[in-house]
This record gives sequence, structure tokens and C-alpha cells, in this order.
Amino acid sequence: MNELPASDIYEQEFKYMPWGTLIERVLDLISTTVPRNGSALDLMCGPGYLLGKIRERRRDMFLEGIDISKEFIGHAIGRYPTIKFGVADVMGWNSTRGYDLVTCTGGIHHLPYEQQARFLEKVKGLLKPNGLGILADPYIDHYESEEERKLGAARLGYEYLAATMRNGAPPAIVKAAIDILDNDVRGKEFKTSIRRMKPIMGSVFSSLEVHKTWPETDSDYGEYYLVVRK
Repeated sequence: MNELPASDIYEQEFKYMPWGTLIERVLDLISTTVPRNGSALDLMCGPGYLLGKIRERRRDMFLEGIDISKEFIGHAIGRYPTIKFGVADVMGWNSTRGYDLVTCTGGIHHLPYEQQARFLEKVKGLLKPNGLGILADPYIDHYESEEERKLGAARLGYEYLAATMRNGAPPAIVKAAIDILDNDVRGKEFKTSIRRMKPIMGSVFSSLEVHKTWPETDSDYGEYYLVVRK
């Protein structure tokens, strides 16, 4: 498996990859939805980019991020000192508090398929009764076989790489996009289709809204954020 990019490269990706548009939509939703003095937890938070952007818009909120990478969390602690961060495997981590918001953006596909439903149950358990979950991920075309999965991953990866290059990405970001394609085709990461994920989320949460941000075409593949409630 190609290694995850360094923290500084990871944060540059939001400028050149389509994912940046999704994050802006998510930030707009968080800014207007989470109650005053509310709390937010970002699972698999990486180097803390999303939480840092939330802090810029919402100084009143309690923010917490968890990630398994010591490098990412070290970067986050140094850059965002008013946010609480911790190093942990989210599948084994728990909290005694409930949160108004639980997010996971670009994280679910790092979990093996057999762990993804259990992760969603964990998100549900961390939400306050009226809490909001935002779960964002790239999805491939629907598939019924391993060959179709690989072809779907190849299509998503190619279109994503092309969009990143059209946005003028420097070589390090282009390489990161190539690594995504390679990891997905070889099954080193675990992207699924939106048609497979929707019934799983629907069985866990009381409500589910599906929003697609890229590409602006009628396709199954692309980037989605799903808004769920306990």
C-alpha cells in the first residue's frame, strides 16, 4: 500500500482535489446547524484540517479529533492549540460524553468492509439524542464482482486524477492522486458504492440525507456527504 501523504501535503490536497469543494459544503452546514456552545468530534481527523476550519467559523464550540497517526496528531496539536486531539484507533476508542456533531470525512474507506457497519454504530453511540452526523467519502460505481469493483475504482481514480491535474496541482499532489488510484484498484483501501452504503446507514440511523458534490454529472461514482441523525 502507498503510504498516506505527509501532513503538509495532505492539507494542500484540499486546494487542488475536488474534495475541497465537499469540505466547504460541510463547513457551511456545520456553521449554521450546530447549536451555540455545541460540541464536535471528528473521527479519523488526519492532521486536523476540518476542525481547524470549524474553529475559524465557530469559536464557541468544543472540538475534539481522534486519529491513529502520531504524525498527523502531532501536526494538529502544534497547529490548532485550542482543539483537543488524541492518538487512538477509532474502532477501540470511546468517550464518556455525547456530541452535538460527529464527523468522519474521507475515513470510512480506510476501514475493512467488515468493520464499516460497526463503525457507523460507534458514530451513533457517540451522538447526543438530537445530534447530527456527517459522513463523507468518495464512492465508486456500483459493482457485483471483484472485477467490476476494480474497474469502478479505476474509473473514480482516473477522473479524480484528471480533475486534480486540471486544477493545476503540483507534482506532490498529482502523486498523491495517483497513489489513491493505485491503492483502490489493488484493494488496499476499501471504497464501496453509494448503493451499497445507503441501506447500511439506513439500518443504523433514524434519518439519512444524501448529498453529492462531485462530479456534476449523473453518475454513481463521486464524492458524497451523508447527513444522519440518531
